[in-house]
Amino acid sequence: MENQITKRVMDIVGPVTDERYAFGLLNMGASAGGHYVTALTDDQRQQIEQLVIDRYKVKKVLWMEIPSGMTEDGEQAIVAKTHKLVDEDYETYEGKTAYMYQILFSPKMYDPTTWIKQPVKDGCTFGPLVYNPETFEPLRSITLTFNPTFPQDIDSTVDQEEVVKQSLRDKLEQVLTNPEEYMPEGFRACMLRFAAK
Repeated sequence: MENQITKRVMDIVGPVTDERYAFGLLNMGASAGGHYVTALTDDQRQQIEQLVIDRYKVKKVLWMEIPSGMTEDGEQAIVAKTHKLVDEDYETYEGKTAYMYQILFSPKMYDPTTWIKQPVKDGCTFGPLVYNPETFEPLRSITLTFNPTFPQDIDSTVDQEEVVKQSLRDKLEQVLTNPEEYMPEGFRACMLRFAAK
């Protein structure tokens, strides 16, 4: 679900990971589980400016220190709005100046329709961390899939139901031993905060 334009921004600013922020790299900050870019090299800044010019058809990009201020000529007040980067159907600002304030990345998100329907590995999924919206209690799920119409061997002395139960226990043990291998792939959204005048 990650789009191409978000990948381009990540290629410019570097990988966006929770570990990168946790280990104190100076050009990333954290906000409500997401991340924002706090410093860019001159080359990164030029690449972002060119991306904004090409994408939004603005004539130039100027950077703001705070999310509101005045236009370059000092005649109009401006306030940075958040623009989510999408591959299609986005607004352009032809001939205007983009007053860029911030580059933001969402927390890691997951598409539940994929990892619920399609197990990650061996018919199992170790679900991402989610929160109960009423109590804010963190929750995780483990999904184990199996065929309930397990072939029955009438002549067998082994309890077939016990075989199915043991198979599920083995799967659970595999997931708990290596949870990273059973995690669904997440994605991040990218937002640019700027005003166009």
